[in-house]
Amino acid sequence: MKNPALPLPLQGEGREGVGSSRHNAWEQWRLPLITGLVLAAVTALPYVYAYAVEPPGHVFMGFFYLGDDANTYLAKMRQGWEGAWAWQNRYTTESSPTAYLFMFWIALGHIAALLNLPLIVTFHLARVAAAFALMATAWFMICHFIEDRSARRFAFFFCAVGLGMGYVIQALGQPVIFGHQTDTLDWRMPELTAFYSVLALPHFAWSGVFAAAGVAFTLKAIQRGSLVLAVLAGLAWLGQASIHPQMPILMGGATAVALILRPAAPRGWIAGALAFAIPAPYILYSYLAFVGNPEVQRWTFHSKNALPPETISLLFAIAPQLVLALTGLPGAVRRRTREDLFLLAWLALLAVILYLPNPAGDLRRRFLDGLYLPLVILGARGMYEIIVPRLRSARAKALVPFSYVSFASIGSAFLLLAPLAVAGNPQYTTTRAQYDGLNWLGSQPSGHVLAMPGVGLYIPAYSSDSVYVGHYDETFDYLNKTQIALAVLTGKKDLDQFIEDNRIRYVVWTVDLRSPPPAALGAADYDTPDFKIWRIY
Repeated sequence: MKNPALPLPLQGEGREGVGSSRHNAWEQWRLPLITGLVLAAVTALPYVYAYAVEPPGHVFMGFFYLGDDANTYLAKMRQGWEGAWAWQNRYTTESSPTAYLFMFWIALGHIAALLNLPLIVTFHLARVAAAFALMATAWFMICHFIEDRSARRFAFFFCAVGLGMGYVIQALGQPVIFGHQTDTLDWRMPELTAFYSVLALPHFAWSGVFAAAGVAFTLKAIQRGSLVLAVLAGLAWLGQASIHPQMPILMGGATAVALILRPAAPRGWIAGALAFAIPAPYILYSYLAFVGNPEVQRWTFHSKNALPPETISLLFAIAPQLVLALTGLPGAVRRRTREDLFLLAWLALLAVILYLPNPAGDLRRRFLDGLYLPLVILGARGMYEIIVPRLRSARAKALVPFSYVSFASIGSAFLLLAPLAVAGNPQYTTTRAQYDGLNWLGSQPSGHVLAMPGVGLYIPAYSSDSVYVGHYDETFDYLNKTQIALAVLTGKKDLDQFIEDNRIRYVVWTVDLRSPPPAALGAADYDTPDFKIWRIY
């Protein structure tokens, strides 16, 4: 296709030609860059506010959205900060080989160490950078698929601020429909929308960045037979594989369908093959790690990602995007260009992965990354090919697209503003004594820690220690271990025997256990009235 979204080549010669080229480049990229700046600033507001209104004696821990998972990402970043490149699960005490997984987070930890930045600061800087990168690459991809200027801008803003209609399910009390409990998935799954990805967890936003760049570079490489663009596409797919290794498989399948139905020149086939050959070795390694590494097998055994999202909930979560995308499907089916076929294959293969028996098995949800990209492109086509041409007045032609994006942004506004009302709640803060205790652990030799999961969630993020129980997914046999830890810490089971059997180096007591500190341990090494830590050896 024509209309590439890359900056235009230099025009003319000398200083005047360079100035003209820079002006053209700025005109081309002004919208995504300014939008990225606005998105970065707006999504920082809840966090800045929370740090500004910390209750006396408490510390905001840095997260509002999916904080349990976010702390495990800090733990992975810490391993990179310590110099490791292989992941070790520190939310369980069973031993097994390390694995080269979660490379995005481990690389962020290396960046934090290189720049001498706190991990939490690096985490949020990754969100800020993702706001710019996601807006730029989404614009790049949109411009490749859509020629009409107004449709491009609609798709772009729809992508930037749109969310779903999970608030309807919430207002109805999350009812049981057809025997299944519904849920507000667009509030719980950031990967479904660009806005929530940037607001909550940067790896979902960066997965969207790599998806948008990979799609555009791959299709351009095939069209032009360019091996240079194929390498750029391959690097994008490798970046996405560092987050979720499964996603390039879906993208490769959609590309293969588009190529089979709309064949390219031989050099185009080579370019397409090269784009996915680059991440292939790491994808294969990741698969072998998932099926052969005990550490990973234990983690995936009871992973929440093992099942597809409940269908009614998912439909509401992507309703504004899906409904409008349906109006764009007839045009895509009618044209059947390579780009059209790619979008259709992406959605069709995703449906197969989610709902039919297939080798995706335990990690089906991980294929939802970037789903908003094909939906907003098809939606923009439907809006400007089907809906807008049927409107008679110029005012209606402008108002209807604007109103639709505004309607779709209601959920985003709620997610942005809701934390302001609860910023000081204990769910998002911890006491100064506990925060200082976590940092004290970080200054001590590493070992196994016995603590209740409310504290155990934080320990691997702030120290090099492994916890007996800490996270519902990454702690193997989490529920049973939680009950055992409670019994041991409240004197209902033999503490000394437990320490010996599990090679425990530190014991953590908190006042919410509602039982006195274990007298057998003597004086605590870190001692406050409500939070105590004993170093056993």
